[in-house]
Amino acid sequence: MLLSGFNQEIYEKGLREEGREDGIKEGVRKGDLCAIRNMLDFGLSKEQIAEKYPMELIKKVLKSCDCK
Repeated sequence: MLLSGFNQEIYEKGLREEGREDGIKEGVRKGDLCAIRNMLDFGLSKEQIAEKYPMELIKKVLKSCDCK
């Protein structure tokens, strides 16, 4: 999208801020998935992990690796 100089800067700044926020959310989500994998590796049960993380994330980790 081509805008006048000042408007272009505002537009690009908005895109960067949105991208940064999305990147932070994605990083947090990946960190949560990694933490769940580690907890499963240490032998914690799904119920113990569910006290801290949503069950949908736990199920996603269980699907991605053949953990039980």
